[in-house]
Amino acid sequence: MLEIKFEVQNKTIEVEPGVNLREAAIAEKIGIYAHIFKLLNCRGRGLCTTCRVEIVSGEVAPRNDVETKNLAKPLKKNPNLRLACQITVDDNLVVRSHV
Repeated sequence: MLEIKFEVQNKTIEVEPGVNLREAAIAEKIGIYAHIFKLLNCRGRGLCTTCRVEIVSGEVAPRNDVETKNLAKPLKKNPNLRLACQITVDDNLVVRSHV
């Protein structure tokens, strides 16, 4: 089992290796979406960029094409942003959500 600590929510969860970060957060009722985006989001397709997070510690795969394309503008402000819906958990992580 791997651990994911969500800094903003001050919660730590245990997950199986290979789980999607967004799905793990939703399953544990950890909010990664701000305001209306709890209802209006792309459901994990990487299109809306509302599940932006920072990986504070731990290893994740490099950005894929979906993240690179859709995070182009937000990355100018914060180059460490990732999309939770595009991250597979294969290491213990500390995550800072932008809720």
